[in-house]
Amino acid sequence: MKLRKVGIVGVGLTPFDKHEGVPVERLVQQAALAALADGGVKLAEVGAVYASHLYQGEVFGERMTSGLRAPEMEIANFENACAGGSTAVRQAALAVAAEQHDLILVIGAEKMDRGLISFVSADRELTMGSIAPAQYALAGQRHMHEFGTTAEDFARVAVKSRRHGALNPNARLREEVTLDQVMASRPIAEPLTLLQCCRNGSGAAAILVGSERWCQRRGGAKIWIEGSGLRAQTGDANVRDLTNFGATRAAAKAAYEAAGIGPDDVDLVELHDAFTIGELLHYEGLGLCAKGEGARLVRDGDIALGGRVPVNVSGGLLCKSHPVGATGLAQFAELTWQLRGEADGRQVEGARVAVAHSQGGTGLEALATCVTVLARDGR
Repeated sequence: MKLRKVGIVGVGLTPFDKHEGVPVERLVQQAALAALADGGVKLAEVGAVYASHLYQGEVFGERMTSGLRAPEMEIANFENACAGGSTAVRQAALAVAAEQHDLILVIGAEKMDRGLISFVSADRELTMGSIAPAQYALAGQRHMHEFGTTAEDFARVAVKSRRHGALNPNARLREEVTLDQVMASRPIAEPLTLLQCCRNGSGAAAILVGSERWCQRRGGAKIWIEGSGLRAQTGDANVRDLTNFGATRAAAKAAYEAAGIGPDDVDLVELHDAFTIGELLHYEGLGLCAKGEGARLVRDGDIALGGRVPVNVSGGLLCKSHPVGATGLAQFAELTWQLRGEADGRQVEGARVAVAHSQGGTGLEALATCVTVLARDGR
């Protein structure tokens, strides 16, 4: 069967914050209505709603859509840890491509508590002290040992991201920091310090995925979903090589092949940066540089705004925080604005091709990784 061309019709986002006293239903409503308005679409025209969350309870999508006073429609819920939002967009794109629907609203939201993000399969790891910061610290130390990366290299990622976040009105943390401030912040797990770790946060995001007809109807710049890859890291690959994020490499390879591009064609990236070490290693996993050369991209400024391939111009999770179900969708919103040329104050000039990367679950690499290639019409 020939698959249809699929694009992004509209995007909506609430700034991520504590949102104490604000019910998750209200956050979803704000994001969904913003996406519908952005696309010039009425809810009655939507064929299905795909919903992403981790902690919000059963039939989340049905409950959220009921608050929007939606007509009877198909509703599906997605939980894929921190990659849930990106996975929901991927599945929506596949459904539209296969002519199951012409227009799907993807929503993602989370109300987060303080403390570590927990997964039901993590009890043994938590008991042993193998929590996420410790796992990434081990990978960072191994990278330092093998490739000469320094603690300052990881810290420079935070400096870069905070500089980007200062330009983003949707970022939660909008103050720049210096390298000395990052290095002097509270130690978490060597070489990680506090300013190199993202915060939990609450918020919602929404993306309208539509057929070519809907995208043409919208007017303005057309943003297409050119390819995606969804892969899991299984077995003991991370035990053998702490610095080889295999699922990221495999998902990126699948996405690039589907889009008919290579990493050298990418103009900007929004990737999963729960910790600075993860961001640097994902440069390598996404093919932005060879293995072991992630620090060079940081030192040379290649991944900063104005560089060869800016990464996390939104400020990333380090500046926005991490409401799990909404995080991946927020990446799509930022990249859509960038490809449309609407990211005032932080615009990547001439951006035509972008990559979204999210990953999550128990373990260093995690059990779910999704990579998606977006492109502006006429790339």
